[in-house]
Amino acid sequence: MATAFKVEGLKFRYPKGTEDVICGVDFEVNEGEVFGLLGPSGAGKSTTQKVMIKLLEGYEGKIEYFNADLDELNTSYYEEIGVGFEMPVHFNKLTAMENINFFFKSL
Repeated sequence: MATAFKVEGLKFRYPKGTEDVICGVDFEVNEGEVFGLLGPSGAGKSTTQKVMIKLLEGYEGKIEYFNADLDELNTSYYEEIGVGFEMPVHFNKLTAMENINFFFKSL
């Protein structure tokens, strides 16, 4: 199975910030995996996602998408990925497994 995302040494500091809000994050996501970031408020989950979908620039470290440097990818990149932020994207009357199966079938 191919590595879809490879993140190494990711650091990010907001332009007016005095400290990094992401400090050396490393992980890989394989092709076809559903991947989630879990942690307490302020841990950098949303910021990591925003860097990975190119909403935030100026990070340190290395991010690759199928072995291509994130900075070198054009806008067609957005047609290949899916990201869900904080707000639930599911059907309340279905079980967790039923929700997973519903969204998995739509891939």
